[in-house]
Amino acid sequence: MDSLQKTRIWMEKTANRFHNTSSISHIKKNLYIKEGDILDAYNTADNERLIRSLPYIKDAQFIPVPVMGSSDEIDLYLLVKDQFSWGFDLDFGSISSTSLEVYNRNLYGKGHEIKAGFEYNADKKQNWGYLSSYRVQNLANSHIKAGVTFNNNYKKSLAEISLLRPFETYTTKYAGGLTLSKTMHSNKIQKNDPILNEEPLDFDYASAWIGRAFKLESTKKLAKTQLFTTVGYSSLNFFKRPEVRHDLNKFFHNKRVYLASLTLNQTQYFKSNLIYNFGRTEDIPYGYMMQLTGGLEDREFSYRSYMAFEYQRATHFYKSNSYFFTRFAIGGYFKKERYEQGSFIIQNKYISRLRKTGRYRFRNFIELNYTLGIRRFPEEFITLNTPTGIRGFSSLEAMGTQRLTLKLENMTFTPFMAAGFRFAFFNFLDMGTIGTNQNHPFKNKAYYGIGLGIRLNNENLVFKTIELRFALYPKAPSDFSSPQYGLSGEDRPKFSNFNVDRPKVIDFE
Repeated sequence: MDSLQKTRIWMEKTANRFHNTSSISHIKKNLYIKEGDILDAYNTADNERLIRSLPYIKDAQFIPVPVMGSSDEIDLYLLVKDQFSWGFDLDFGSISSTSLEVYNRNLYGKGHEIKAGFEYNADKKQNWGYLSSYRVQNLANSHIKAGVTFNNNYKKSLAEISLLRPFETYTTKYAGGLTLSKTMHSNKIQKNDPILNEEPLDFDYASAWIGRAFKLESTKKLAKTQLFTTVGYSSLNFFKRPEVRHDLNKFFHNKRVYLASLTLNQTQYFKSNLIYNFGRTEDIPYGYMMQLTGGLEDREFSYRSYMAFEYQRATHFYKSNSYFFTRFAIGGYFKKERYEQGSFIIQNKYISRLRKTGRYRFRNFIELNYTLGIRRFPEEFITLNTPTGIRGFSSLEAMGTQRLTLKLENMTFTPFMAAGFRFAFFNFLDMGTIGTNQNHPFKNKAYYGIGLGIRLNNENLVFKTIELRFALYPKAPSDFSSPQYGLSGEDRPKFSNFNVDRPKVIDFE
């Protein structure tokens, strides 16, 4: 027996001592199927997908078994495979900057998640920071996700409590959510604020919403169509902020927002693998969603109405076994018949079929994204530092109110494995233009990123995908250097599954 095999066996035995297998009662509480129900293929598949989506489950499968002596009864068995629930994230930025998080996503096998972490930054006034959170996947068998978070570092101090009951399956009639938070000494309201702010902010945020789903008839047996109505309220109240007036720093005005939405969607799923995961079953949604949102914003110095429309469609091409997703969204405010602070977004994503060469598997990804700001506040802007921008790019010099990007990637899944980690190689070319919306997008300044790297993933662990990347950025702006090296833990991208959530304003980011 070689040393690598001995090491792997030792690691597996050690991990098993710390692992808590998901309890049967916990898994049953997450289901919308009960004893005595009539077997429905779509509902069964929906529940199977729901269990697979849990962050600590690798795979799940229902197996129907006929009951001897009965012509109208079956036993329904559910096979579930856990992931090792302990994980950590280490971000070693430099000798003077380090952060570490340790978490368990299935504490005691009950679906509870606990997380604790710290960070150190010698260049900041507050050197040490901490993070702690506790989340419950299914509170008191109510299908409510509950969480509490405390965070204190040089960026901000945050205390937050949240409750969420989502539209999880086709049989879910009611959904809703509540979020309450207090933030201190932060330079941002949200992660991707479209402004720069040097002054610390102290503010309270509250959000609440409720929704109802209605089943509609569909000509397709497995394409379930639903109509959703949701209403929501949110408030943002500052205690410390830059100086504000009617026409000054409008982004920091206190406000209360009342919104309602009407959504029509139709969703189906097909199973695949080797897309964003490295072998586990992936449930890929396709269908469409149309959503109309409207409401009123009660601002500190004025009132505005809001209106938005969003359309999403995903298509699975059976013959070529490829996938295409498109999103169109437009929304903005009306103030005394003037349209302002609007957003116009087009997103497209194409995923090719899986090609084979020996033991290697190849897949291509193409994204084309466009964002336009319409009469935004003078201090608002967008950058290329976002998931729809240029990967690895970080610059505040390249900014504007109009952005066009094209992202190309080739992924090669290899047969190589070490200590349970599978290897995949990737290369990419990202291109983008950004600037004022007064110009044609091709007349704005262009930037590029070209690179390659390795991704490692162990489907038996809850760890993020480990990514090692090297990239060159021709014509890089003066506040960003090229080339760039990166070693990080990356969250796996997610498909848009046309989920209906709280009614909200279309983001400009």
